[in-house]
Amino acid sequence: MTVNKNEGYLGNNLIKRAGIETQYAKEELDEYLKCSKNPCHFIENYTQIISLDEGMVPFKLRGYQDKLINHYNDSRFSVVLASRQSGKSITSCAYLLWFLLFHPEVTVAILANKAATARDILGRLQLAYENLPKWLQQGVVSWNKGSVDLENGSRVVASSTSSSAVRGGSYNMIFLDEFA
Repeated sequence: MTVNKNEGYLGNNLIKRAGIETQYAKEELDEYLKCSKNPCHFIENYTQIISLDEGMVPFKLRGYQDKLINHYNDSRFSVVLASRQSGKSITSCAYLLWFLLFHPEVTVAILANKAATARDILGRLQLAYENLPKWLQQGVVSWNKGSVDLENGSRVVASSTSSSAVRGGSYNMIFLDEFA
C-alpha cells in the first residue's frame, strides 16, 4: 500500500491521516492478525529503532526483552529494576506502540522526571510509528510533541511527573520512566 500526498497527515507522507480506507492483501491481513495477537512478533518484524552505531535498524529483541514484553502483556502491574542502557525504555516504548495500535479506545500516559524526557520517549514511539508499513498504521487524528491521537480512539500523552501531571484523567496504562 502506498500513501499519496493527499493521504499523509499534514504533509507528512510517512503517517496515514484519519479517514483513509485501507485495502488489505490476504498476506497483509494474515500478518495484521498475527501482530494483533503477539506483541513480540509485531516488534521484531515491524518496529525500527535508532542505533547509535548504525542509524535506523530493525528492533531485534534479546531474550530478556522478549520476557519483559510478555510480562507486560500478562500482568496488570509491572515494576522493572534493570541496569542502565539495557534497552528497557525502548522495549517499553515498542510495547506501548503495539498496545495503542491493537487496542481501540485506550489512553496511555508516559511520565518522566522532566517533560523533555517524557517527550523524548514519545518521540521514539512516533519515529517507530512513522516507519511502520501503512497497512499497520491507524489513521492519525492529531500528532504533536506532547500527544498522539489515533483514529481507533487510542491516545498517548507525555508529561513530567508532578502532582498534577495526569490528574483527572483515566488511563489504561501509565509508563513511569526512571521514577525511583
